[in-house]
Amino acid sequence: MSSPARPAAADESDLSGRTLGDFRLLRRLGRGAMAEVYLAEQQKLRRQVALKVLKANLAGDATYVARFQNEAMAAAALVHANIVQIYEVGQADGCHYIAQEYVQGMNLREWLQRNGTADAAFALTVMRQTAAALHKAAQAGIVHRDIKPENIMLSTGGE
Repeated sequence: MSSPARPAAADESDLSGRTLGDFRLLRRLGRGAMAEVYLAEQQKLRRQVALKVLKANLAGDATYVARFQNEAMAAAALVHANIVQIYEVGQADGCHYIAQEYVQGMNLREWLQRNGTADAAFALTVMRQTAAALHKAAQAGIVHRDIKPENIMLSTGGE
């Protein structure tokens, strides 16, 4: 089922409830400068994924589309327990997307808001795993330019 045309202003649109290719968008998880992230169901495999969708106002700019696709290709080359896996990069109904592993849990910003200051043991665990992921990326020549609590996911299992 194809989605109807979206308004030009990406901030006013919410794609929840729509379908992009094989992905049914359940709810928006977050927003960034270039993209919005949705919890989605990959229908053929019946699994939940995080679907990162390039903002509509950037989708017509070849530079942003290339940057978005390059991000997906770079991340897909990284296999590490502390780095989300990329499943697919594609386009449907004029929307460019990256389907990636969905981490059930919360980001570090949410954790800090709920729990306050982290104790030393928890802080060291988070820093060690984050550093390991960044080291893996650095070995592949990739520099993450947006390290912040919102981009550090904490799984319900402690990773």
